[in-house]
Amino acid sequence: MKSWKIFAFVTLTVFTLACCLTTCGCGDDDDNDSGSAELNDDFDDDTASPDDDANDDSDDDANDDVNDDADDDLEPVGYIYPFMGTMADHGQLAPDVNVPFGMVKICPDTLIPSHAGYEYAVANTTGISHVRTGGVGCRGAGGNIRILPGIGERNAYGLWMAKDTEIAEAGYYAVELGVERQILAELTATDKVGMHRYTFRAAGPRYLIANFNDPLTEPLGSEWRANDAHDEIYGYVSAQNVCGRGKYTLYFSMVFSKPFTTTTTWPSARGEGTNARFDFDPDDGEHLLVKTGLSTVSVEEARLDMTAEVPDWDFEAVRESNRDAWRDMFNAVTVEGGDEEMLTVFYTMLYRATQNPVNITTHSGKYMGTDGQAHTAEGYRRHHGWSIWDTYRNKFALHNLLYPARAGEIMQSLAAYYQEGMDVWSTESEPYPNVRTEHAAALFLDAYRKGVSGFDFEPAFEAIKNMEIPGGSPDRELEGSYDRWVIAHLAKTLGDDDAYEEYLDLSNQYRDVWEENFMEMGADADTVGARGLYEGTLWQYRWAAVHDIEGMMEMDGGRDAFAAKLHRFFDEDLYNQGNEPDIHAPFLFNYAGAPWRTQDVVRAILSEHFTQWYGGHEKWPIPSIRRIYRPNPWGFIMNMDDDAGTMSAWFVFGAIGLYPVTIGHPVYALTAPLFQRVELHLENGATYVAVAEGASAENRYIQSATLNGEPLNRAWLYHDEVVAGAEVVFEMGPAPNETWGAAPEDAPPPAFEYPE
Repeated sequence: MKSWKIFAFVTLTVFTLACCLTTCGCGDDDDNDSGSAELNDDFDDDTASPDDDANDDSDDDANDDVNDDADDDLEPVGYIYPFMGTMADHGQLAPDVNVPFGMVKICPDTLIPSHAGYEYAVANTTGISHVRTGGVGCRGAGGNIRILPGIGERNAYGLWMAKDTEIAEAGYYAVELGVERQILAELTATDKVGMHRYTFRAAGPRYLIANFNDPLTEPLGSEWRANDAHDEIYGYVSAQNVCGRGKYTLYFSMVFSKPFTTTTTWPSARGEGTNARFDFDPDDGEHLLVKTGLSTVSVEEARLDMTAEVPDWDFEAVRESNRDAWRDMFNAVTVEGGDEEMLTVFYTMLYRATQNPVNITTHSGKYMGTDGQAHTAEGYRRHHGWSIWDTYRNKFALHNLLYPARAGEIMQSLAAYYQEGMDVWSTESEPYPNVRTEHAAALFLDAYRKGVSGFDFEPAFEAIKNMEIPGGSPDRELEGSYDRWVIAHLAKTLGDDDAYEEYLDLSNQYRDVWEENFMEMGADADTVGARGLYEGTLWQYRWAAVHDIEGMMEMDGGRDAFAAKLHRFFDEDLYNQGNEPDIHAPFLFNYAGAPWRTQDVVRAILSEHFTQWYGGHEKWPIPSIRRIYRPNPWGFIMNMDDDAGTMSAWFVFGAIGLYPVTIGHPVYALTAPLFQRVELHLENGATYVAVAEGASAENRYIQSATLNGEPLNRAWLYHDEVVAGAEVVFEMGPAPNETWGAAPEDAPPPAFEYPE
């Protein structure tokens, strides 16, 4: 395993102040809104911090990123770099240990709380917690059931983390704690169990402090008890959801490899309940192991799951089983011909895109529903912990392509969520931290049209039709029209022709709003929030009617006029990769007769310096000029949340050369892959291969292409063509071929009245 370069103490100290400025929370959104206080982290000027990527090939910069030369002996799982995006407001992530779609997400929380509980630039921990929701804005949610080891007197301020000893990889986290590094903390996890191993390297009283009432959001109650054998504590915790919307409750059982001798309790500083110190015999060996099982149903179910998943105290066996789980996930994709930086980013982004929603089903098949009742999942695993408002744009489409069996379970879980009771944000009885659920119906249509099985959305259809569709501002009207298009086509699959005609007509009514606000780009077109827009400009929302791209072109005066404005959008740096409203725009050139520009822009976003002017709520006075994605703690640009895997999924799709522009339309826009060879090993046994012959930073343009040996002149593929198994070969070159894929008949098929 390669060694990762760690910041020096001086660098950590410099950034701690910046971290303080990012923790203020974000009102009523799930994107960060920390403002411009940290902008110099990204600025490409003389005052720029080490985050500045202008001198990407300098010696200084080389210390920040992984080496350029790929390690041929390193398996894909070895490229996962969980520290990417964990610093300040550059992703809002944490280096937690988890399995794919696992409930437990375990790592230290830092003295200065951040969006996912962890801030890379802070070298002090308040303890190790078991739940978190990363990259979703405000202060995230989680930070539950936190424990802190100690030697000697109780330290109210946590413990120093020796950052040069900190390790995070698939299945494992470790760090030395204490000014004298007296404690080695090691963590691993299964689906529902977090496992700790503490090695005490000094004499003196040994203890664990358990904190049940200091989550990342407001605590709403907790209770714990100890068993008579003094080797288990158990109970429940409740807290607010992300941005203070709704409530979730979790049950836990925490067991120790040795009994504690004494217990000291004191009132919690936040809300009701108590925290506790559990003392252990200082002469009873150097190791103490802890297992914490979680359940949405009950303490007893948490115990049963712990027995099923971690029946003994073999830490190394759990660590290796976790790594095996990630190996299995990564078997779906093989890439060749990239340097170590790009391989690290690629596999880390695939890792981030398979974190949630999480499996909340116990080994007895039970789960807690949002109706407050325990249910049994028949023939599937119930998933929860949604953040659909952004992830609907691409992440679930990635699951449909690479992991359709899991995708079917997730869709059946979503159908159950509709039936049990769901809210646009979160209810008061969520079983796991949850965010937003707008546009959820689109996931059903996309999965259905891509042949995903194992779910039935028909029982949820009435609830789908009755869900609130926000309107009013131009952005909400356009996205609301897309929702109505989705409902129309769901109705058509169910044979409800009346509902199909009704909702299809409603979905077409966006045109008045589009003509009024986007036909002519006025003086406020580059103003974030103009005319009530949410976290974007008129330019960025101009392309939002993804269900009717041809309709937008028609209103704009035709393909050429539409393409001219799209070129201007990128030529004048009006695009914002740091937020979601326009992230499909690079692929619209395929519809507008200029696929070569998609190839150019996507390559630049994936791997080159890119000029960005926008945060979530403002246009900056000075742009960020750097790579959007970098394999280091400030791995995303400023204000760019990962948004529960959305931005990660964008990178994965862009890197393999396929992108789902319209969710619910089983078509991928094509571009040249980032790597010279991509193989998708699909669950049906087929293999999709994309070869970019001669691809490089210079040879970025497709000159010609073949599909299964036959000429391919269109810049798109049907989903069925991909999953049937295919080989696409691109001949690459340094100059644009402006005719390849440019003819009107080679444009992707319209989505508006797509036949069933």
